[in-house]
Amino acid sequence: HHRKPLATTKPSTHLNSYPTFLNEHATHADEYGHLTAAQAARVAQECQVRRLVLTHFSARYPDPARFHDEAAEVFGGSIVVATDLARVPVPSRRFRR
Repeated sequence: HHRKPLATTKPSTHLNSYPTFLNEHATHADEYGHLTAAQAARVAQECQVRRLVLTHFSARYPDPARFHDEAAEVFGGSIVVATDLARVPVPSRRFRR
């Protein structure tokens, strides 16, 4: 089903998302309240982030690189496929007053 686009008040540098499924199992994703990699990429695109961090993949997919490939079809920024216990550096950010 269709969800409303997200609106952010300030630009963000990155988005962490849990796309448990790929588009081929979008029905399962919807039933269980999860995203697909493409849906996570659309959220990242709408929020205009620079980096999308994908994690928490279903064990049905032996190759997590497939999540990167699906997201890259939608999102043009940096994409990190973070496997369990991976450390992803978060750049510091200075806020202007």
